[in-house]
Amino acid sequence: MCKVTMEEDLKRIRLVFERLDKSGMPVSFQDFPLGACGDTCQVLAEILTEFGHGEFRYIEGQREDGKGHAWLEQGGMFIDITADQFDEVSEPVYLGPPNSWYHQFGIENEYIAGFRELDAESAVELSTILSEARAELNK
Repeated sequence: MCKVTMEEDLKRIRLVFERLDKSGMPVSFQDFPLGACGDTCQVLAEILTEFGHGEFRYIEGQREDGKGHAWLEQGGMFIDITADQFDEVSEPVYLGPPNSWYHQFGIENEYIAGFRELDAESAVELSTILSEARAELNK
């Protein structure tokens, strides 16, 4: 049996996130990918860890123009499925080393990604997304 790569999983997860019924989701996720980067990172880290891809760091940064963004990092590689919410990014999935686009962001927050670092209320709120995504991914 062939092992699925992280990039293949990321593309599949991104498609699932796009197709989810967002009506009962947290407000930050209803216009996915727009404004959904932080919540998406937390849910994505949970899914990728369950898929056996290891542990991830949550990175949050802000540009000089005040726009913020969040992505995951593992072993010097950036993992991002929401960067295309910005006009200058067209790819829906990024897996690669930090590039000039990410260097625009001054890092403001960094910690181990996933629900264990969240407060209980946030974890419960995001569990809706996680449950629905799991159900779709297991079809």
